[in-house]
Amino acid sequence: MKKIRIAACVLGFALLLTGCMSSDAQPVNENDIHFLQFDEIADDAEVAVVHTSAGIIRMVLFPEEAPNTVAHFRRLVQDGFYNNQRIFGQSENNTIITGATDESGGEGKLVTDDGKALQCETTPNLWHFSGAVSVLGYQENKFSQKYYSDSRFFIIGNVEATTDLVDEMEEYKYPVKVINAYKEHGGLPQFTGAYTVFAQVYDGLDVVDTLSHMPTTGDYKELSDGVVIESIELSTYGEEAAKTNEEA
Repeated sequence: MKKIRIAACVLGFALLLTGCMSSDAQPVNENDIHFLQFDEIADDAEVAVVHTSAGIIRMVLFPEEAPNTVAHFRRLVQDGFYNNQRIFGQSENNTIITGATDESGGEGKLVTDDGKALQCETTPNLWHFSGAVSVLGYQENKFSQKYYSDSRFFIIGNVEATTDLVDEMEEYKYPVKVINAYKEHGGLPQFTGAYTVFAQVYDGLDVVDTLSHMPTTGDYKELSDGVVIESIELSTYGEEAAKTNEEA
C-alpha cells in the first residue's frame, strides 16, 4: 500500500491554529477542540441539498466557523452557478470535486466582490473527516504559505485511516483526541490547514462513494456517462427532514 506522506507544515495545525498555513499561528488547547461535525443537528441549522444525476447528497453548513466561505457558497448556489456542473472523481482518495470553470477542474470562480479569491478559514472544530466538505483553491505563490479559496469544493467519502496514516499523525504530534477521531470516522488528515471545511454530509455519503468510483474520462478524471450536479438548494434541517418524511 502506498504510504501517504503528511507535510509537517500542514500538520502544524494539530498544535497551532494556522489560518490555512499562514504565519499567524495561535496556540490551540486540545481540550478546546469540539468536533461539530458529529453533533446532533438543530432543526434551524442551514443545510444544502445537492441534487446529482446519481442521487442526493445532504450536508449541514457551518456559518459560525467559516462565515465568509459559507456566505460565498450561498451566493453561488443562489446564482445557480453549480447547476449542471461537471463532477470529477478521485477513487484513490474516495473524493468528488465540482465547481470548476475549466475542463480540467484546475480553476474556479473568484467569488468576492472585489474579484479576489477568498482567504481560507480554519478552526480546530472542523476536520477533514469522512463526509467533510471543503473548498478548493490555490497557493498565493510558490514561496507563500497563504492559500485562497474559489468556487470549487470537494467531498470526502468513506476513507479508512490506515495504520501508516495514524503513525504519521502520531509522528507529527497530532492531538490524541484528533487521532482517535480519525480512527473512528476516517478521513484525509493530510489536507489539514490547506483547505477550509465548511460543511458535513449527513445523508448521501453512499452517493459520494458511488460517484468517486465511477468511470472517468480524459486526463482530469471527469465522470463519464454525463453525471453532473443538477442543482443545489438551500434549506434548514427541519424543513428538509419534514419534506423527506412526506416523500417516504
